[in-house]
Amino acid sequence: MSLVILDAMKAGNGISDKLKEELRRNDKEFSYFELRDMNIMPCRSCGACGFISPGKCAVKDDAHEILGAIARGTTVIMLTPVRFGGYTSDLKKAVDKFMSLGLPTYIVKQGHLLHPVRYGSKAIIGVGVHEGISKDQEDCFNKLVEHNAFNLQSEYRTLFLNTSSGMENIQKEISSLLREVC
Repeated sequence: MSLVILDAMKAGNGISDKLKEELRRNDKEFSYFELRDMNIMPCRSCGACGFISPGKCAVKDDAHEILGAIARGTTVIMLTPVRFGGYTSDLKKAVDKFMSLGLPTYIVKQGHLLHPVRYGSKAIIGVGVHEGISKDQEDCFNKLVEHNAFNLQSEYRTLFLNTSSGMENIQKEISSLLREVC
């Protein structure tokens, strides 16, 4: 099993380090991407990844490295502060590029038109970090992860980490998550 970590946290947050610590402690193979340090351009919805250069985005940016790791991996962990019930802009740009992980044909699933997956389904885990959010924001984040996973025909899970609960509790939550998914 290979994990891909898409880290949209600010530098020095401590949570990112705890996640990497737990992965190393448990000898987990992972690819780690600090999105704030990467050049990921917005998706243009041009369709080139489906028809002109199948599986490859026409925009030359750092997303190619991420998408290659996801294609080879089995699980994607998206670590992000919760912003109005959603992802940070850095993570949103990376997730938008997931389009190139699908084939250029369509299938109908539960009444929705979807692209068949090109590299097999992945487990998608959204880890939302906050200092206290409303039930509506939590529901919105859950739905967002669910819908992104549905588009990739993948299973999903969400975890919320409240920074006010302390690093010891956060480490326990991360450890518990990794036991469940790995």
